[in-house]
Amino acid sequence: MQPPKSMQASAPPRELSRLAALLRYEILDTPDETAFDDFTELASYICETPIALISLVDDHRQWFKSRLGLDVSETARELSFCTHTIEGQGIFEVNDARRDQRFRDNPLVTGDPHIRFYAGAPLTTPDGYNLGTLCVIDRQPRQLSKAQRGALMRLSRQIMRLFEERLQAHRYAEQAALQQALLNSAASAMLVTTADGTISGVNPTAERLFGFTEAMLVGQPLTTALFPLDALSRRASILSNELGEPIAPDFAVLTAPLLEGRREMREWRLRHRNGGSVPVLLNVSAIHDERELLRGYIVSAYDLAHQEHLQLRLQQIAAQVPGMLFQFCWRPDGKSSFPYLSEGVEDIYGLSAAEMAPTIAPIYERIHPDDREHVLASIRHAASTLTPWQFEHRIDHPRKGRIWVEARATPMRQPDGSVLWHGLVTDITERKGEQIELDKQQEMNRRLLEALSEAVVACDADCNLTLFNNTARRWHGLDAQQIAPEQWPHAYHLFHADGVTPMTMDEVPLIRALRGERIRNLEMTIVLHGTPRYVLANADPMYASNGQENGAVVVLHDITERKQVEILQRDFVSTVSHELRTPLTSITASLGLICGQVMGEVPEHLQELLDIAHQNSKRLSALIDDLLDIDKLYAGKMRFELQVQPLRPLLEQALRSNQGYAENCGVSIELRDCPAVAINVDPMRLEQVMSNLLSNAAKFSPPGETIELWAERPDTQKVRVKVLDKGPGVAEAFHARIFSKFAQADSSDTRQQGGTGLGLAISKELIEHMGGQIGFDSTPGEGACFWFELPCHPLDEAQQ
Repeated sequence: MQPPKSMQASAPPRELSRLAALLRYEILDTPDETAFDDFTELASYICETPIALISLVDDHRQWFKSRLGLDVSETARELSFCTHTIEGQGIFEVNDARRDQRFRDNPLVTGDPHIRFYAGAPLTTPDGYNLGTLCVIDRQPRQLSKAQRGALMRLSRQIMRLFEERLQAHRYAEQAALQQALLNSAASAMLVTTADGTISGVNPTAERLFGFTEAMLVGQPLTTALFPLDALSRRASILSNELGEPIAPDFAVLTAPLLEGRREMREWRLRHRNGGSVPVLLNVSAIHDERELLRGYIVSAYDLAHQEHLQLRLQQIAAQVPGMLFQFCWRPDGKSSFPYLSEGVEDIYGLSAAEMAPTIAPIYERIHPDDREHVLASIRHAASTLTPWQFEHRIDHPRKGRIWVEARATPMRQPDGSVLWHGLVTDITERKGEQIELDKQQEMNRRLLEALSEAVVACDADCNLTLFNNTARRWHGLDAQQIAPEQWPHAYHLFHADGVTPMTMDEVPLIRALRGERIRNLEMTIVLHGTPRYVLANADPMYASNGQENGAVVVLHDITERKQVEILQRDFVSTVSHELRTPLTSITASLGLICGQVMGEVPEHLQELLDIAHQNSKRLSALIDDLLDIDKLYAGKMRFELQVQPLRPLLEQALRSNQGYAENCGVSIELRDCPAVAINVDPMRLEQVMSNLLSNAAKFSPPGETIELWAERPDTQKVRVKVLDKGPGVAEAFHARIFSKFAQADSSDTRQQGGTGLGLAISKELIEHMGGQIGFDSTPGEGACFWFELPCHPLDEAQQ
């Protein structure tokens, strides 16, 4: 315990030490004790006073351990007479407090208990600290005689001796309790004996281990109660030879080594109450008192039955392990041994445990000659650095022939400087063969990848590039770099299909595939040193066997030559279309005037020929218009004037514009449901798309049928417009190229309907330029439903 902090801050060092000494005796605020009350009664009797006190003074009060003639248990220190006593040496006496200037105004003098006389003898510790006083008090003035003063001092010394004895008794009790707690909680069996070997106490572990209760063992000779006589006799004979003097087969067998200054731990099999035996590891220690006199012995017995059980369990477990479990000890002098080997040694090395135990030489001879030095070097390195050891090497097995093994072990430095290894050796011949075959396959795959004309690039789940074949290195102008994905577009010269707009990281096919997308035939450009290379990208995520995504791969196919041919074709078509448009417009107009008989009546035999020429000229004009639209779309020259407009009026206008054509085909168009949404489109381009879809539906629907037109919202962000016809549907073989240029089904009934084969291709480009997508659903023989989706938002009140 420490003195209060307030006292530490203000008291001088001597006072702090005194308070610490007072706390050390642990007597403050303890209950009354008769031994101390006897001293106060004796002091009162000898000094002939009505009041006697044993007072202890701390930092703020005087507390009475014993009191006679006074009811209170403590008073404030600043009022106490005892404070003056502990500040001096010897007895402090006040004959008449009312006449003493120091005390005449003290409340204890002027009030209860009306002190007039006080005499106090200090209670002084052996190291000179005054803890308090033995004091006597009277309500009348008086003076102690010399004999009374002497008696008061002797009594104070006796009280201090009682304090010391009380403190010592507490210490002994604490030590005894601690020793008993240690004995009771010890994991080993503990037996305490007298000097002659008689059992005087046992702990609970000993009762459980041997089956005897403490009452059965106490008072019995230890060796008679628990030790087999034949074992004692054998050990006595051995000790007699070692020590050169006769040793009796009794308790002397256990104590004789101690007398020679030897402490030994030895395995014994002691008796159990049930008649069986208990394997233990025994240790004997002498007990001496403070004067070094022998008081007895403590015999500790560690239960080896559990260890034997664990060893058996280890052997059973080791028998199930595919391979050899071992402990290997490498000593500083170069010698080695195997403290433990499992039965797997026969399977791995074709050796028995007996052949292996003394040395590593038999194993060394089994190692393939080309691997021996490498194995030893790796063991030496692991031993010097105390790092885990792992090594694959070949073994020449006497029955199996040449096999591959993997050895793993963890080294631990021992107190004697040796290194103890705990390890496992397993046969990996089958795995090694599979690995060699896999290496061959991987090498073949690597050569195939390098020989491909396509560029192949892969990355792992952390965006680290892991594969860059020769074609990829040549096209990008560099190999795989460990750079952040944000830098890929710039470092690898990635652009959109136009060869001008740089890609962002989120647009890179490999990144998109890593996020779970499957990219098919995405056109993009690699622009190296100003020269564009047009490629088609196909990318997919990669998955491990457990289904966890572990990367992505992209394959790039060079379409530069095809793009150049397309550009030449587009330039040719554009040039021809522009050159044909003006004369064809004049021809169409002239034929229109003639057929309309504006120039006069046309002979009947020419009318049919002129009508055919007029219709074909209009079809040719439509073809040229479509060619020019396609050219503008691909060249990026078509202008789009986007406006936010309600959807329904646009559909109604499309219906009106195409109703006449539908009637000519013998069908009708019906506008059904349309949600109240607005879309951001170019109205003229949207009507062009609607005309293509509605005219196609009219051409391929049987006469008398109704074409259905409606819109719906697949989610809150998009609206889908649908056109459903009752025609023959789209052939399965034609699905993949229906939106391609000049695409028409090859059936004769389709060809009879006419058309340029560009309408759906133009519609696809127009819808995608306005931020949407187009598609269809069809089953042959059951009609077709063409649709397109566009972003939308709800109409506000003003638009409605």
